[in-house]
Amino acid sequence: MASWNIRAGLGRDFRRRPSRTIGAIVDFDADVVLLQEADFRIPPRHAALPRMQGRIGPFEVIDLTPSAVGLGWHGIAMLKRPGTEVGAIHLHDLPALEPRGVVIVDLTVRGVAVRIVGVHLGLLRGNRRKQISFIVARLAELDHRPTVIAGDYNEWRDQRGFEAVPDWLCIHSPGPTFPAGRPFLNLDRLVYSRDLELLSSGVIAGPNAIMASDHRPIIGQFRHLSPRDAVRAAGSE
Repeated sequence: MASWNIRAGLGRDFRRRPSRTIGAIVDFDADVVLLQEADFRIPPRHAALPRMQGRIGPFEVIDLTPSAVGLGWHGIAMLKRPGTEVGAIHLHDLPALEPRGVVIVDLTVRGVAVRIVGVHLGLLRGNRRKQISFIVARLAELDHRPTVIAGDYNEWRDQRGFEAVPDWLCIHSPGPTFPAGRPFLNLDRLVYSRDLELLSSGVIAGPNAIMASDHRPIIGQFRHLSPRDAVRAAGSE
């Protein structure tokens, strides 16, 4: 899966070129793509990227918007490869001074039932802690599935801000993503349940991806562990 804060299509050259953003997304080798800032901030929050017959490039847009004008929920959009099945969808407002939200979607990807959570957390660390606690509480109300919580966490430190993440989740940064020209802050992350194995990850550095936003995209490849393998992996830590 891939995740990218697209800044509503506004590039580093301060030109809004949706075709450039879509060109970068087309090149993602992913089954699921999460986007942040995929809609404009001012109501009615029109989509920042055009979709043709429900698609952006080869990816299908999962309907997360309560209106027909946007792509997502609080600017968080989710795209999928054709053939990926969509199950339950949960949309929540997050506690914060600024409007934020979380998207929780159950998918079946290549025959594996997974839960993908899209986040774009607040600018203040205190709010981010509350938001992580809120998300974890909502997940605890659902049946367990292999879970990935991906997006723009707006947290550059590794040792602070993630105190509310429980032990059943692993926190991973593929590398610096911000600012896109010369990134040195690890703002975008993959948090995943321990019944998944992270096989590879990275920061996408194609020319379109570098110019199309102030963030670089991240990508991760996962494998679902059997219960026995999950126990062995936990024991080896």
